[in-house]
Amino acid sequence: MDPETFTNLFNELSVDVIKELVALTADGTDGLTAYMQFLLASVAADGTLSEAEFDLLKPFFDKMADKDLTYEQGVQIFRDLGLDNSASYRKVIDTMVDIIGLVDDSLKDKIVMICLLVCAIDGEVSKEEKDWIRQLLEPLDIKIDVMSYIDKFLSDAKVFTLATTCGDQPRMRVLGLKVKLDGKLYFAVGTFKDVYKQLQANPKCEILASVGTDFLRWDGIATFCDDPRLMQITENMMPDLCNMYAKMGWKLGFFTLENGSAEIVNVNNEKKRIL
Repeated sequence: MDPETFTNLFNELSVDVIKELVALTADGTDGLTAYMQFLLASVAADGTLSEAEFDLLKPFFDKMADKDLTYEQGVQIFRDLGLDNSASYRKVIDTMVDIIGLVDDSLKDKIVMICLLVCAIDGEVSKEEKDWIRQLLEPLDIKIDVMSYIDKFLSDAKVFTLATTCGDQPRMRVLGLKVKLDGKLYFAVGTFKDVYKQLQANPKCEILASVGTDFLRWDGIATFCDDPRLMQITENMMPDLCNMYAKMGWKLGFFTLENGSAEIVNVNNEKKRIL
């Protein structure tokens, strides 16, 4: 591939990937940051920054430094970021693998192609770079922290809907309180409310939340927990609510969802299962 074709392809793919990553995040800058992390992780795969790699990514290095950089200055920034030590950059690379495990196949293919172009810019792909690409293509041995992903999605959504049943009648209500504890997400409802009685009678339920054009659906069995830490955390998060409950003699019932599934669905009905 001649240099002009290479650059045009890289730029074309970059525009598409940045646009799609920005659309996937509530804060568009998170999408741009994720794109830059993929580029840096590709360069860091073999622990070296070649002149060809620097020339390709110079606009991003210049943006980080807020000035026009030379290759030598770029190498220094590369080292200052710890990118010359792949072990120290392992956490970032793992995060990138986690992200690519959550996007649709079309976006995944574009990201992999961009990373491959970065790795191949100097005319060869080292073993370390091949391992990085292989990890993107086959991230099956990487454990994704699904609860952290769902927790962030719900935080971005701010409020979400809980669906239960009352006999054969569906019921829905808006919630906003959630607590992450010991790797699980817990929700709370007043034990005096109908929703609590419905969950006791039929614990099958579903959480629905939306961020931009994406929707989270998480279904499962409501399993209640009386861990006192949940109330302590809630008192710090929402003191006014807890004070009102205490004055009225009401109690909160905390539950998590178990034995269920979760997926991200967009307005085009494209689905990505995450649990």
